[in-house]
Amino acid sequence: MPGENALRPRSCAVIGAGVLGAGVAARLAEAGIGVTLLEQAEPGRAATRSSFAWLNANDKAPRAYHDLNHAGMRAWAGLSASPGGAAWYRPAGNIEWAVSGAGRALLAARVHRLAGWGYPARLIDAAEAARLEPSLRLPQPAPDIAWFPDEGYLLTEPLVSQLVGQAAGHGATVLTGEPGRVVSLDTADGALRAVRTAAGLVMAADAVVCCAGRWVPELAALATVACPVPLVPWAPPGAAAPGLVVQAGPVTPPGPTRMVHTPEVYLRPHSGGLMHLEAPDAAVDLHTPDTELRRWADELLRRARLVVRGLADATVVGYRVCVRPMPVDGQSIVGWLPGASGLYVAVTHSGVTLGAHVAQLITTELVSGSAAAELAPYRPDRFIPTAPAPERN
Repeated sequence: MPGENALRPRSCAVIGAGVLGAGVAARLAEAGIGVTLLEQAEPGRAATRSSFAWLNANDKAPRAYHDLNHAGMRAWAGLSASPGGAAWYRPAGNIEWAVSGAGRALLAARVHRLAGWGYPARLIDAAEAARLEPSLRLPQPAPDIAWFPDEGYLLTEPLVSQLVGQAAGHGATVLTGEPGRVVSLDTADGALRAVRTAAGLVMAADAVVCCAGRWVPELAALATVACPVPLVPWAPPGAAAPGLVVQAGPVTPPGPTRMVHTPEVYLRPHSGGLMHLEAPDAAVDLHTPDTELRRWADELLRRARLVVRGLADATVVGYRVCVRPMPVDGQSIVGWLPGASGLYVAVTHSGVTLGAHVAQLITTELVSGSAAAELAPYRPDRFIPTAPAPERN
């Protein structure tokens, strides 16, 4: 929209109370903007709740996207020093190994590239891996092993609760359930004027920041704009965006204290003495029968027992299909949506890692009216088709 970066809203509706939306609401309210935070369920209970919540810039290309994620890691480390940070910040480090010839080569190349970019990453031997994580059951012959000491994870429920509390403490209104489910974006003279919810509430807003994950394209369409927000399909059978997450426990000492990535299972400690498990080949979607989900959940626990000690008495205590918001080109989509004056979108598959840093960048853009250079590669207008150049005679 003309002059969109000069828009400095006095009131703002933030749609979606996951880690990114809650962070944006907290930062905007702290900056003195009148904020209404709208969530159709409960804060942090959608994709954020089920996220692996891995803080990393490990395999995120190109370099600009790696740097953005690395800045996100540093932002969480900084925020963790504030009151309440110890409840959700876990800088435990990450151990990864590879066993196949191709896997070993890829892991070594990645470690070399990351180290060259100044990212803490190195190959280690089996003895050092065992010292770092005594619970490991390393396969034989020994795999190639990498150590990423600055990586970690977040416990998202206490984090989101803290962010929503901060937003409310600075005057934000928080609406959940039907009062928080947006059904209409009212426009006049090409600009957003208000947000309407399923409960019939109408909130005037100078700007809307849409952080609603997989629902962002649907909500953007309410503004009848021509600029797409393309995500990897998540609803049809066989869709790649859904993934299975499993909680298992109890974990008996000495259980894992760090993140572990192997070719067949990923795991990290979870709150309540549990483990969070995922696997790269767990082919599930929103149509997968519960019997098949349970079979996969049991299989992930079986694999985890082969990788770490402490799970001999564990059982599957929960599993669910999580729909991950995944932009089609793998990069975040952040910025004013062309054709809808006052509508700002933010959707990314790296929401947990990026949450603190991108929330601050978004706030700076809205408050100052100046574009953040770090966000330049991720603007929504990159998806607007360009007319072919005229042929020359």
